[in-house]
Amino acid sequence: MSLLDKVFSRKPSQREFAGRVIRAFEESGLRSLEYREEEFALKIAGRDATIFLHNSYANFCSVPSRERQSVVAKLVAGFTSVPEIPNDFATAKLGLMPVVRDAAYYGLTELLYRKNATRDPDLEVQSKPFVSGLVVGLAYDAEHSITSVNRKRFDEWGVALNEAFAVAKDNLWEKTDPKRLVGQGGVYWGQWGDSYDSSRILLTELIYRLSVDGDPVALVPNRDALLVTGTNNLAGLSTILKAGAESHFNQGHPISPDLYVLVDGVWSVYIPEDPSLREIWLATRRQRHAPDYTQQKKLLDELHQQQQIDIFVASYTVYERNDGTVYSACVWSNGVDSTLPQAESIAFVVSVENKDMFVVPWDAAIPVVGNLLEEEPELMPVRYRARQFPSNEQIAQLRQLAR
Repeated sequence: MSLLDKVFSRKPSQREFAGRVIRAFEESGLRSLEYREEEFALKIAGRDATIFLHNSYANFCSVPSRERQSVVAKLVAGFTSVPEIPNDFATAKLGLMPVVRDAAYYGLTELLYRKNATRDPDLEVQSKPFVSGLVVGLAYDAEHSITSVNRKRFDEWGVALNEAFAVAKDNLWEKTDPKRLVGQGGVYWGQWGDSYDSSRILLTELIYRLSVDGDPVALVPNRDALLVTGTNNLAGLSTILKAGAESHFNQGHPISPDLYVLVDGVWSVYIPEDPSLREIWLATRRQRHAPDYTQQKKLLDELHQQQQIDIFVASYTVYERNDGTVYSACVWSNGVDSTLPQAESIAFVVSVENKDMFVVPWDAAIPVVGNLLEEEPELMPVRYRARQFPSNEQIAQLRQLAR
């Protein structure tokens, strides 16, 4: 590799990438862009539009240096050629498509708007819950762009939300060639390549056509991937977990590291029973949840400071035991009003002075202290408010469960 290749193939900082994108926009004739470092986004003066750079940055860093300019060019072309979504539903419905997205991304974006006091109800993206960790959004598809439908546009249409989603799902079916869901060894993957591969998890009739061993299990690591196998196919589960982790962290538009099982036409989170598979799954979840919870804690701390609210926002921390095994945990302290992330374990701090602390697995602790935890509304990733510490009786029970 030449010196120039090394220089141009290095990973730029987020600020450097933003500067490159700004220059590309200016060359296209679009000026007056403001870089918002905290959001890693560009705001165009005089327009109700924000260009989030996370996905393009991930794509830029993952491709060879010779392809990087095309990533920037695609971002600029996609934004500058965004068509206006039609005001009337009869015309707009031809371009409606459902998009499966990460609930945590929506939650962190909403929290950022709250903290910066920039939340505009008219610009809220229209979506609805799908399954734990995932939401379904409504988008308008054009030749060079996919534009989220906001509340203002939706209100202008005057139609029910479920009606619009039904139309979008029908459109997705029209664009779906079943032969592009190919497979080998009981493992299937989508090859549509149209930015809606992940959305096809909504097409349960399509999933049920597959020949899998057991109930269908799906993974949607990013918007361009749909992986499916069966609950009884251990090799298949290992394959999609490893492939999903690779594409989730190294490509743009990440969605979820979770597995989902389809039973009686309904998707739910699937936890592998095999210990080795479960550890692969947990390791991927830890890698994803750690930065999400870190960003969420930062925003909540700043928001609480602005509002002069005294709540301890517990961290999601990954630890390594003496035997080399890894786990995530949060701290619940005596006498402290707290909000806890959902980690694998809880460290109960009974007394700092006496160094009285012990750790209990989350799933074991919840039957004992679940009545003291209240799920925080509108927060993703999920958090639980702990206004009071467990009683002496509960602490005694928890000590029996500690490892």
